[in-house]
Amino acid sequence: LELPMNRRAFVSALACVALPAAPAFAHEGHDHKLLGTITEITAARMVVRATKDGAVSTVSIVATTKITRGKTKIAAADLKVGDRVVVNIGNGKAPLTAKAVQAGPAPTTR
Repeated sequence: LELPMNRRAFVSALACVALPAAPAFAHEGHDHKLLGTITEITAARMVVRATKDGAVSTVSIVATTKITRGKTKIAAADLKVGDRVVVNIGNGKAPLTAKAVQAGPAPTTR
């Protein structure tokens, strides 16, 4: 692709202006999510193995943690090892605390 010199200069200048602004908006103002499978669970915490890279994270469960399966609210005691979950971990900084947990469908028994 051959661009005239003035158009090439304009595109380069535009890229130089736009690129520094991109990182400033990349992660500000949104919650991080951890997708994975529960490997351990107690009333106060759960250990989740991430689907993406297999990393293991311990996440605290607090009184304000909203736990659902589909659209139904459930108790932390209803979560089991092997459940697939999406955990909202807020800003993602340690110590990790679950703001919300969305459990996948209950495993079917055969």
